[in-house]
Amino acid sequence: MGNGGRYLGALAGMALAANYVPSTVTLGQWGSLRSLPGDLCRWRGPDASRVALTFDDGPNRHTTPHVLDALDALGLRATFFCLGSFVERDRNMVGEVVARGHQVETHGYLHHHHLLRSPRWTVNDLRRAVAVMSECGYPSSWYRPSYGQATGTTLMAARALGLRTVLWSSWGREWTTDDPTDVALRIAGRLGPGAIVLLHDNDELGSPDMWRVGQAALPQVAAELERRGLEAVTLDELVYGGRPPAVQDSVAPSMGRTTPDR
Repeated sequence: MGNGGRYLGALAGMALAANYVPSTVTLGQWGSLRSLPGDLCRWRGPDASRVALTFDDGPNRHTTPHVLDALDALGLRATFFCLGSFVERDRNMVGEVVARGHQVETHGYLHHHHLLRSPRWTVNDLRRAVAVMSECGYPSSWYRPSYGQATGTTLMAARALGLRTVLWSSWGREWTTDDPTDVALRIAGRLGPGAIVLLHDNDELGSPDMWRVGQAALPQVAAELERRGLEAVTLDELVYGGRPPAVQDSVAPSMGRTTPDR
């Protein structure tokens, strides 16, 4: 192989590393880091007496309303990360979530692992998800990638579309147990000021009835929040005290103006 071939090979290797190395941001949940500069990726909010409860993988007309009822009964507010493909099926649920005082954001269009997808697929999936939420009248400002895995393309595409990527610092892992106390104890173990808690309001992508286990754990979670003097608020309220400022596009701003592939 000549010098030109070796150079191209090195460039290809660097591009591959740039795409896949950022998947390690998932490890942020185990440390104390709150966010990367510019909210490129966030795991926690400010060190204040607030936390954000978040729910992934909805909406679902058969399960999400029950989770909303439980939150209402406990006086808790949350943020729901919605899959675009499920939003298209249950559009009215997005409005109901907002009407009940909660926040809705995007979880992508399809629930696929980005490490197994091409950069082009990742960009198109996110563009399509953003379009669906905008069509519902609730443009997204936050994005949580499926499985909490983000490639370099994920982070750059999100930023170009005006989104901040957010993961979590505490999660219930409801799919691993049928005991709500297990879920509540897992959450409590990493609960503190600024925590971002992950639960699910749908079981179509996990184990049967996992949402019920998480829902049943909410009274214990609420009791722990009260014991620690913490308030459950929306993600915007946790991080910014309201709606976040606009993200300044730093890469490929034209991504946001491209018609989504259907």
